[in-house]
Amino acid sequence: MPASLVIDHLCCNSWTAVEAPSYDEELGEANQFHRNLAEKQRLLEIGQQYRHHYCNAEDLGDEHLNQYDLIFSIACFEHINRLPLAIKRMLQYLKPGGKLFTMHSPIWSAFDGHHLPIDIPERFNKQLPQQSYIFQPWGHLLQTRNQTFANIKNRFDSAFAEEVIYNTYNSNHINRYFSEDYQIIFEDSGFNIEEYQITFPRNPSPEIQAALESRFPGYKQFGNNGIYAILRKPETGVVIF
Repeated sequence: MPASLVIDHLCCNSWTAVEAPSYDEELGEANQFHRNLAEKQRLLEIGQQYRHHYCNAEDLGDEHLNQYDLIFSIACFEHINRLPLAIKRMLQYLKPGGKLFTMHSPIWSAFDGHHLPIDIPERFNKQLPQQSYIFQPWGHLLQTRNQTFANIKNRFDSAFAEEVIYNTYNSNHINRYFSEDYQIIFEDSGFNIEEYQITFPRNPSPEIQAALESRFPGYKQFGNNGIYAILRKPETGVVIF
């Protein structure tokens, strides 16, 4: 969240931004506001009113404990690999009664939860139909790694198939939690859950739903793209993890 938004427009007294270095490196130039000259100048002007830490959310130092009224996160939780630890640390960063807001998608169990940061390379554009795809909906869940590689290699080539395999199954850019996992993590965090909603519905056909449930026993929520939640730190009591 740029300083020009949270300080100048929303009039927050102060703002501390946290960004995982690996995420920033993967986004590169897409993460434009940190590289925008006007934004850099504004940061120099406001000093410590806006602080930006390049680290994982769970790795902020103890000087941040009980310091914040609100933790605000958009399109982030699906990227945090040690999510249970990160949320428990967020609880410690908040003042008693402080709130955590999150709205994140697409999550791993969604139809597009592979979250691929790459597109079909230009070298294929002239030889492919207009509605070409990398994955069919829920294809990253319904296929094995070897099936995915063979399918994409046959339709494109080995080099592109290897990139898709890495970004889908190996990259730490996404955490691969299912919808039910988030709810369990929130319930076990020490927060009080004030609001919890599954968002952006796109339900699978009965046949795909049955195939997904068979492949992933115990999971049934494949029809939501994301999750919206407001969690609140209890007013009293000592939080120790």
